[in-house]
Amino acid sequence: MRVPKVFDIIRTTDEKFWLENLIKFPSEYRSRGDIVQMERILPLPKVIRKALVAHFYPHNSNAPLDSVTLSSILDDTPNKHCLARIYLGRENGVFTREGFSLRNFPLYLKPMQELGLDVLGLASAMGKAFAIMHWGAGVNGDDVEIVLGSSTVGGEEDEGIDFQHREIGVYLLDFGQCDFVNLSDDPDEVYQAFKGAMVTGDNQLFIPHYAKSRELYAAFKAGYMGAAQVILREKGMEKKFSIEDFMEEYEEYAEDFLV
Repeated sequence: MRVPKVFDIIRTTDEKFWLENLIKFPSEYRSRGDIVQMERILPLPKVIRKALVAHFYPHNSNAPLDSVTLSSILDDTPNKHCLARIYLGRENGVFTREGFSLRNFPLYLKPMQELGLDVLGLASAMGKAFAIMHWGAGVNGDDVEIVLGSSTVGGEEDEGIDFQHREIGVYLLDFGQCDFVNLSDDPDEVYQAFKGAMVTGDNQLFIPHYAKSRELYAAFKAGYMGAAQVILREKGMEKKFSIEDFMEEYEEYAEDFLV
């Protein structure tokens, strides 16, 4: 799992940057502020977008989707910005012609299984990611997104960037709603902050359901506990926090919030 790289932090007072770039911003965002320059997650390649439309767009299942409709959807500009959200916590969803969009595409559990994706590997990676956010970075992971996107295949620097050859990867992004959690606080307070964020918002769509998808949740739990225990040992906090107790509390807590 990857997190977009941070290239630079631009301050409101950076006169040179703003004089050169402010005019390039959309008019509604043309005001100064502290901003972060980060790596762009590239959309899924066209061949994958085409397959998503052909598979999920509602049409007569006895015949392939007609080429005119397919091209119209693919050529629509918003649909070119396609990242697929990995919803391991929701078995399936409903797609309609009117609301169909490839932008922030919801990839639910059952379709992922039908497509042969390694959902157990994704669940384990997701568990590790939440453990790193919680015990490594000290943030609650509220409203983060876990998506399939792409990046350019690395080559020699003098060859330039080749956007035609890309590799698919799992990305963790959107930390704008995350809250800092002080690990020096009482364990009960820390546990509450973490488990509260795990059952609210879209996190309950990303994290495998503890009761409905037991094998998948077991993979998530194993990934989470393994990473968390390593981090706590490195920080010398393994005696203060019990990951076994935390996961047990999370599962009991989830009973009252997840349907």
